[in-house]
Amino acid sequence: MRVQFVFALLGSFLFASANAETVTLTFATQDFPPFNREIKGSAAGPFADIVRLICQRMQTDCTIETLPWRRVIGEAQQLELSGIFPMSRLPERESDYYFIGPILETNFTVYTLAGDTTEFREGKDFAGYTIGVYGPSGISKTLEQITAGIPSVKIVMELNHVTVLRKLSAGRYGAKGIGFIDRDGAQYLMSDEHITNVYAAGDIKIMDLYICLSRKLISPEIAARFETTFAALNNSGELAAILKKYGLKPAPPRPLR
Repeated sequence: MRVQFVFALLGSFLFASANAETVTLTFATQDFPPFNREIKGSAAGPFADIVRLICQRMQTDCTIETLPWRRVIGEAQQLELSGIFPMSRLPERESDYYFIGPILETNFTVYTLAGDTTEFREGKDFAGYTIGVYGPSGISKTLEQITAGIPSVKIVMELNHVTVLRKLSAGRYGAKGIGFIDRDGAQYLMSDEHITNVYAAGDIKIMDLYICLSRKLISPEIAARFETTFAALNNSGELAAILKKYGLKPAPPRPLR
């Protein structure tokens, strides 16, 4: 009886230990080319490829859902998601997320209509302009910081980047209208939408994009494993190979914080 009890106790301990190591990570992202696309109901693109490969190497189940970004943020705030991507790193987000990466760098860039010869380099260059931007988002918050205190600036928040480009192309922001968009996304969308009268007029800020894990749902140990697995992909060149398929390059690695 005592031997049976010991084996039963040991079996219960091993079962509990195995379950303690089992975790399913639930991710959500948005349709945000070239970084993410939804194709036939499935998340595709470099970020989704990287997340799936990390989960595979960790021997961890993961799911990825493509949703409108405002819903992604809402579900993350309601603690319904293990992680979201892509995200720029802002001070107010540090308490909520582990930032894995950066995965890549992109430029936040001003786009103008043909005929506007203004070169944009800093906040004062935006004076008197109406600016279309996707938001609320990391890029819209960056724009608000850059233009704080600049006279006669009007910021128009749009539901997505393609709306900014379409309205800018159609002249709907007026004679002094511009768009503020990440360069990689803008170049992809202009090609996809056949927009030929909009031009880059200045890179304002380099921004890193990350995969984010919820600090409230994910343990430091799981986050560290995820980061270590990502670092191994980066060091082996596998990360660069994935990004190269989409015409992108990896950013320099940063430590987990």
